[in-house]
Amino acid sequence: MIDDRRPVLIGVGVASQRCDDPTEAVEAVELMRRAFDASILDCGAPSIADRVDEIIVPEGIWRYGDPGRLVLDGRSPDARTVVADIGVVQQSVFSRAASAIAAGELDVVAVVTGEAKYRSLRARILGVAAPETSMTVEPDVRLRPALDVIPDLEIHRALPAPTHQYAVMESAIRAASGRTPTEHARHVAELVARFSRVAESNPAAWTRTPMTADAVLAAPMVAEPYTKPCCSQWNVDQASALLLCSAATARALGISADRWVFPLAGAESNLMVPLSEGGGPRRAPAVAAVGAALTDAAGIAPGDAALREIYSCFPAAVQIQCAELGIDIDIDGDLTVTGGMHFAGGPLNSFSLQALAALVPTLRERHDEVALVTSVSGMMTKFGAGLWSASPNDVFRSIDVTESARAATATRVVDGDAVGTAVVVGSTVGYVHGDATEAVVIADVSSGTRAVAVSRDAEVIAAFRGEEWVGRSVMVDGPVLRLG
Repeated sequence: MIDDRRPVLIGVGVASQRCDDPTEAVEAVELMRRAFDASILDCGAPSIADRVDEIIVPEGIWRYGDPGRLVLDGRSPDARTVVADIGVVQQSVFSRAASAIAAGELDVVAVVTGEAKYRSLRARILGVAAPETSMTVEPDVRLRPALDVIPDLEIHRALPAPTHQYAVMESAIRAASGRTPTEHARHVAELVARFSRVAESNPAAWTRTPMTADAVLAAPMVAEPYTKPCCSQWNVDQASALLLCSAATARALGISADRWVFPLAGAESNLMVPLSEGGGPRRAPAVAAVGAALTDAAGIAPGDAALREIYSCFPAAVQIQCAELGIDIDIDGDLTVTGGMHFAGGPLNSFSLQALAALVPTLRERHDEVALVTSVSGMMTKFGAGLWSASPNDVFRSIDVTESARAATATRVVDGDAVGTAVVVGSTVGYVHGDATEAVVIADVSSGTRAVAVSRDAEVIAAFRGEEWVGRSVMVDGPVLRLG
C-alpha cells in the first residue's frame, strides 16, 4: 500500500504557439494558463483547480510580479504563490513541492512555467507591440540564489554570454581528449546531430528538421567551436504545468492510479563557483556529488536510468554531466527524449519542466522504467537531478549536496590586475555576424593566480582561430591578452 503522504505527479500539460504575426499570438501567462488547464484535464479531476495549496513559477523573461496568481485566474484564492528567481536550479522546485507534500505541509502543488520569446522577437522584427499584462504585485514567496550567477570581472571581459562560457569549457574538454580542433568540432557536430534526430520524432519540438554533422559544421559560427545549431534555442513560445499531490488526495479525488508518476529522489548542489574561479573548465565535481546522492537515495545510479533528459543548453554541458555521472556519451543509449534545448526548445529557466512533461506519458506506458532529468543553473554553476518512475520506491528523499560539492571543488583566486606569462586553461574566439571579433582566455598566471583576458586585435584573433591554445603560454596585462 502506498503511504498516504507519498508525493505523486498526477497531471501534466503543455501549450505552445508559433505565430509569425505577433498580433495573433498570446502572451506568456496565457500559455502558462493553458498548460495549467491541460494538466487538470490530464489528471481527470477538475475540482483540483480549487485545491491548489501552492503554485511555483520559475522566473522568465517577462515582467509579471506574481504570475502564479494570474495563472490561477481566481481559482484556489488562498494558494501561496512562489516565484523561483533565475539562478535557482530547477530541481529545487520539484524537491520543494515533493518534500512539502511528504511532510504534510501541503496537499496539492502546481508547478507552471512558460515563455513567449518568439512572439516578442517577431514583434521587434515587425516593429509592432507585443503587450504583457501589467502587474506589480509581488508573490507570497520569492526563492533567490545566494550569489550572482556571473561575477563582474567575467562580464567586463567578454564572458557574460553563455556561448562564450560554454565554448571555453569545450576547449578544455577538447584538449583533454587529445582531439585536434578539427576533429573535436566534428565530435561536437555529431552530438548535436544526434539530438536533432530525436527532435524529428517529437511532435512538440520547436525544430523538427534533422541535421547532419556536416550541416552543423557549415552553419554560422558563434563562438569556436560552436556554430548556431550548437546553441540553446530560447526564442520559443512554450509552457508547461505539472500537478503534484499526496497519494491520499489523489485517491480521494478518484485520480486513476495509471496516471500516477512518482518522484523517487532529488539531489542538488547550490554551490556557486564561477567559471573563472573553478579548478578546471571541464570538470564539475558537484555533478558527481549529485549522482552519488541519487544512487544512495534511490538505489539506482543515474547511468542505469532507461530514460534520460540530460540538460543540453550547450554540448559542453552534456559532455561534462555524462562524464561526472558515469554515462558513456558514445555508447550508453539516448541522452534525450525531446531533442534537447537546441531543437525541442529551451524556455529560459524552465527546460527541465518541459522535459519532465514530455517524459510522463512514456513513464505511464513503461511502468517499471526510471527516468533521469537533470537541470543546470548559471553556467554549469549549480546542478540538480531527479529520478522518476510510475513504480514507487519506499519514500521520496531530497538531498542537498552543496557541502560535499564544496569539499570536492578546487578553486583559484582570480586576479583582475595580473601581469605576465600565463598558461591557457580555456579559450574561444567569438563571432558577430560571421566575423571573428575577439579572443578570450582563462589562464593560470605564474604567480599562482588566475587571469581572464581578452583581445580584439586582428593578429591575436587570427592566431587563435581554429588553433589549440590550451596548455600554451600567453601574456596577460590586466584585461588585455597578448601573444607570448
